[in-house]
Order: sequence, then structure tokens, then C-alpha cells
Amino acid sequence: MNRSARRVLLRLFLLALPLVVLTFVAVSLLSSSVDSLHSHNALTFASKVIQPCGSQLPLEIVAPPAPSSSSLPHEELKRQLKQLKQVISQLEERLRLQGGIAPVGVGVASNTGNDVPCSTSYIQKQIEQSEIEKGKKWHNEYEIIPHSLFTLQAYYSTEAGMGKRVVERPIGSRRQDLQEAVSSALSVLNNRERGALPQPAAKTKRYVASDFVEGLYRIDPIEGTQYELWFNHQQQPTAASTDNHSKRPNLVKVSLLRPHAPLVAVRLEQPLQFEIPIVNIIVPLSGRLSAFESFLNRFKKNVLTTGQSRIHLTIVFFGDKHWNEIQREMLIFEKASGFSNFHLLNINSTFSRARGLQVGVEHWENSPIEDDVLIFLCDVDVAFDSAFLERCRRNAQPKRQAYFPIVFSQYNPNVTRRYTRHRDDSQVPTLHKDTGFWRDFGFGMVCTYRSDFLSLGGFHGGDETTGWGGEDLFLYRKYIRSTMRVIRAPDKNIFHLWHPKKCPNTLGPVQRRDCLQSRGRNEASYDQLALLLFSAEEQSHHLSESD
Repeated sequence: MNRSARRVLLRLFLLALPLVVLTFVAVSLLSSSVDSLHSHNALTFASKVIQPCGSQLPLEIVAPPAPSSSSLPHEELKRQLKQLKQVISQLEERLRLQGGIAPVGVGVASNTGNDVPCSTSYIQKQIEQSEIEKGKKWHNEYEIIPHSLFTLQAYYSTEAGMGKRVVERPIGSRRQDLQEAVSSALSVLNNRERGALPQPAAKTKRYVASDFVEGLYRIDPIEGTQYELWFNHQQQPTAASTDNHSKRPNLVKVSLLRPHAPLVAVRLEQPLQFEIPIVNIIVPLSGRLSAFESFLNRFKKNVLTTGQSRIHLTIVFFGDKHWNEIQREMLIFEKASGFSNFHLLNINSTFSRARGLQVGVEHWENSPIEDDVLIFLCDVDVAFDSAFLERCRRNAQPKRQAYFPIVFSQYNPNVTRRYTRHRDDSQVPTLHKDTGFWRDFGFGMVCTYRSDFLSLGGFHGGDETTGWGGEDLFLYRKYIRSTMRVIRAPDKNIFHLWHPKKCPNTLGPVQRRDCLQSRGRNEASYDQLALLLFSAEEQSHHLSESD
């Protein structure tokens, strides 16, 4: 190779070297940024990492799931880069609004103008706003939040109201919360030199959990969770005392506050861009032609006339009696409403709500419409409208979330009409304490996807031989013991209409007792039942006097 050729190659090498170096540096920076972002997300969302006072978390932007298609690799890479840019822009905007508060591991200049959520001044401000040091002026008696009394074994609360359990055993997250409060108080008592408590004048024992006597506990939506805990004092007396007052329990009190963190945006879900899911409404039925006719009338008025589409109705009827009438009623309904998306199934056996719902769910596999479908497990005595169906679609997500609405249960209209002026009928139920109650003990109404219902086993494994009760709680426990998220909340657009309830002797002892209790709750409110009882006693007293 001559000298000129070597010069040309050298020049080409010198020109290409900066490009190679720049490319290598860019790739390294991009990979390190992605890794740091992933590690930051892992740190902030890890359940074991405690970030006091609410450190800002990165906003998770969730795009709507796109229909399945064979995407090219470079298109997938473009989509991921676009999402990464969105996350980075959200983080930059968050940092700008916070005035210099950086994510974990990023150092910034201190900002003394605002109270940092994890700073001492922020916590001191929360303590001053609470009622631990001094009281507040309230406008009326309804504003104040009552405390709950608790021990290590029992929890006494007024949150449940009348007719509920007055004493409960702390379980779940409440138990963990109260145990953590007792443990923190013990740490304060056993490490006084680190706190603001005065040093004891004499030798003291080490405080243990058995020294805890009782505590008060309440949650303020603004200030946080407040605790006041009393322990048996462990200071040893220096000399024997003959004073009678020395026999009084000597207690030491520890006040704690778990301040609330500032609001943090965690997740942003974009609106769906494709077709809304079908809702398959499944209703088991046995006899009760008039109730079924009323159900169809409500369905037509409250759902079909509002322009609801992609609705399917599955009726599972038990027995041969009235089967012809049910078929005739559905044909009349189809001609009158133009609604033809329904299935009529017949089971020639004794009524079982669990079996009827299970058959209705499994029957969808013969449908050519879609493989998976959103199912709503319903009853013939339930009234709902299109707003509830939209809430059903929002709160149920495949492989992630199920919706168990708390239904408003209607009292006996024959009783409520005598003691209230509120209008209440089967077509337009009224939300009022004199016309009904939230059925928080019932789990029968369910919005979930068929695939999730079947993957959890549905009603299989439970008692499907009897007709009433127990199957709703059996299914609910399957969901809460799985990795599915359960949404449980009152729903103002679904009602359980009153109807005469029979509790035959053929039911088991536990089911019959539950049936009778449910019958008593559904009849009227406490005040109305008392008025009925006292009026009956007065009439009986007048009759005895006349005799």
C-alpha cells in the first residue's frame, strides 16, 4: 500500500471515530436513563420502602389497550419511545411545580420558600393543626369526628351505626395499623432520651405490649390518623406509701399522629378508543311471572329507551311450570321493544341461584359474538339504569378488577307510606333513610369479566343444592383471596326492590336464620318498626279495656 492510500484510510478513520464515540455515548446515556427510571419506579412503588409525608411518585400514564395485531419491531420501538417521552415530560413538569423537589437519588438546591413534605416544619404544621394539643371550634355537632376505643383484642366503634356489631376484633389493615401504633408508643417509652419526654427520676422497667391498657383512635381526612395510648407506668416506688391515692392506676399517655401526605397523582387512564364491551345480564328465575314482567318493563324504560347498545340478556329459568308463559312473554317483549339480544335457558330441577348463574355464564361459549364478555350477575327484583351499566363497565377490567356494588335496598312500601311523605315506588325508588338502607351485607350483584369468573372457579366448590343465600359470599371470598382488585362502593343507580320473602322450613338452620334476619331488615326502619309495635300495643290495650 502506497503512502497516499494510507493517508486516505487515516483520514477516513479520523472522520468516523467521532461518530462512533458519539453513538456509543448516546446509547449508554439512553440505557442508563431507562435503567434509572425503572429503578426509580421500583423504589417508589415498592411496598417495603417507606417514604414519609408523601414523596412525589412518578405519574403512571396508561394508554388504552390497542387491538391485537402483528406490529413491526420498529413500530413497537417508536411506541415505547413515545411513552418514555411522556413519562419524562411528566416528571419534568412535576419537578417544576414542586420548585426543586427531585426524585429519589437526585440532588437539587434547597428551597426554603416552601415546606418540603418530609421536612420538620411540615410535620410540625400538621401537629399544630390537629386536636392533639388544643381543641377546635366546630360549627355543629355533626362536624366533629368521634374517636374509637381499642385494646389489643377488641375494637369499639360507632362507624357501623345501629344494628351492627358494637365490638369487633381488629383484623386486616386495621390490626396492622393499631399494632404499629402500640409498637411506636413502646419505642417512645423505652427510648426517652431520644424524645421530648422527661427523664425518669428512678429506675424503670422496660415497657412491653402487655403494659398497654387502651387507646383512642380516629382518622381526620385532612390532618391524619390520631392515636392516644395509655400504658401502665413502670416506675418503681422509692418507698412504701400509706396514701390511699397511691392505689389509683398510674398510667402514662403517649400521643401519636400519622400525618397525611399531600395528594399525589399516580395513574392517568386514557379514554377507550375502541368499541365498548358487551354487558351480558344474567338473571336466574323460578316462577314469579309478575316479577319477571315488571323486570322487563323496567329494563325497557331505564335501559333500552336511553340508547344503550351492546347489551345482552340471559334468563335461566328453573322447572317446566310456566316455561311456556316465559317464552311467550319474551316474544311479546321482543316485538314491543325491538330487543332480540337474549337467551332463554331452561333447567328442569329445583331452583338454585348459584347453579343458574353458573349455567348462564358458561352458556356464552356457544355465542359467536365475542370470546370474552363483561357479565352482570343480577336478580329479578333488582332495578338499575344505563348509568349503572356505564359504571359497571368502568369499574370492571379483565384480569385486574371486579365490581361488587353496594345496593340500596327498599323497605316495605306498605309501611313507609304510612310514616313518610317521600315518594317511593317500584319504578322510581328514593334514596332516603326512611325508604331503605345500603345493603352492605349483600354481595350478590357482581360486574366481572367471564374469563376471570371462570378462572376463579365460579360457584363450583360451594353448596349449589339449596335455593337461597350463601352463594354470594362464597363467590366474593374467591375474589378477595385472589390477586384481583375488588371495588366495593355504594351505587346510587341500582336498587333492590322490596318483595315478600318466604323462609321455608326446608332451609338449613343457618340459612333459615339468615333469611329471617334479612326479612326483618328489609321490612322497615327501626323507627317505623317501633311505631308499628307501639301502635299495635295501644290497640291491644284499648281492646282489653273495652272488654
